[in-house]
Amino acid sequence: MKTRPNIIVLIADDHRASALGSTGREPVRTPNLDRLAADGLRCTRAYTMGGLTPAVCVPSRASLLTGLSTFDAVVSKTDNDYPGLQTLRADRPLLPEHFRQHGYATYGIGKWHNDAASFNRCFAGGDRIFLGGMSDHNAVPIHRYDESASYPAEAAQVGREHSTDLFADAAVEFLGTRSGDEPFFLYTAFTAPHDPRTPPDDWAPAYGQATATMELPPNTYPEHPFDIEVADIRDELLEETPRPTDRIRHHLADYYDMITHLDLRVGDILNTLEATGLADNTLVLYLADHGLSIGQHGLMGKQNMYEHSLGIPCVLRGPGVASGTTVPGLVTHTDVFPTLCKLAGLPVPAGLSGHRLWQGRSGAPDDPDACLMAAYRHVHRCVIADEWKLVRYYRQRRRGIVPGYRQLFNLIEDPFETRNLAYFPEFERLAQEMAEVLNELQTRHADPLLELLA
Repeated sequence: MKTRPNIIVLIADDHRASALGSTGREPVRTPNLDRLAADGLRCTRAYTMGGLTPAVCVPSRASLLTGLSTFDAVVSKTDNDYPGLQTLRADRPLLPEHFRQHGYATYGIGKWHNDAASFNRCFAGGDRIFLGGMSDHNAVPIHRYDESASYPAEAAQVGREHSTDLFADAAVEFLGTRSGDEPFFLYTAFTAPHDPRTPPDDWAPAYGQATATMELPPNTYPEHPFDIEVADIRDELLEETPRPTDRIRHHLADYYDMITHLDLRVGDILNTLEATGLADNTLVLYLADHGLSIGQHGLMGKQNMYEHSLGIPCVLRGPGVASGTTVPGLVTHTDVFPTLCKLAGLPVPAGLSGHRLWQGRSGAPDDPDACLMAAYRHVHRCVIADEWKLVRYYRQRRRGIVPGYRQLFNLIEDPFETRNLAYFPEFERLAQEMAEVLNELQTRHADPLLELLA
């Protein structure tokens, strides 16, 4: 009988798609992630679907773990209902849980931003478990695996290392000390490069000296040109408005330092796989929950529909994955579950909404099967096709939610989304076709906004 491959899922927090050295789009160094991509598959158009809470990582991780849209993955569809939007559905198999049920030893490390009971459904063991969204990177409250799944706050201990070292060391220790013949599923969730963007004290800053000359993207604006109802979000308050360009450069230098340090520790995990003889039979997936603005379009956070916030890195290496593969089609978190099942020879649970990563979605902008949709609370919706993106904004008023401004971008000719074509007569028909596709996708994914608008 063929030996099933081991699985390692590495997920970062706030790592945007363009902040990989292999893309050539930003001055950030990620040699280990570039090596992982070169030895396997890299999706160039991977996205998060967003969700109904300002903490976008909550619905993004729910979608990854369930293989469902962010509306279907959790028990609530109420805007900003944090407890309900955090709780994964009990009637659906979760990704690590499914592998556990098929003979895998499952082990969880790091950030878990969904309900604690779901963590224990997924994992038979774990260590350095952080139940929360963000913390001081040098004082992360962590738990040991609790078989009762209660994880009381008073039982947490403060980590003595930088968060990236804390979680990477746990992964290395697991790989170096594991025993048993069954395949393993190792899930390691980092809190980097999320703010506060503070690399370790002993980490030599790699980018700070270049802040004065660092070239900024052409969509780096002093402020967003119109109100998109995110001005009071915590992320947007990390820097004053209008955004000073010198401060944006400092934010970027810290962001790149966090990413390069994270890349170094990913390299340690990959090297441990090699040293233990596990590399040839282990699938390694690296991705993020969502991206981040840091000055682009005058924004700081991820609560928007622009490429810098929706786009995520997604690279996969291992048995069954051809090296040097580039996937230009659209993919999202829902595609991970069926992909790993296929590569491991496991049955795919019924009802998943995703494709396999190497298929992607591609086609005309009037074809719902070729498009992706994304959301932020009840104020932003968008649909993405091969080269086109339509964004619809909504306003929350006393009488209810009403449609507002629209944007239409050609992502090939205008990758920084600086020219809105939605109100040009020659694009009116295209915008209408994409609006109809967006409505179809909202219906498929049971978007609660449709009922409110009706």
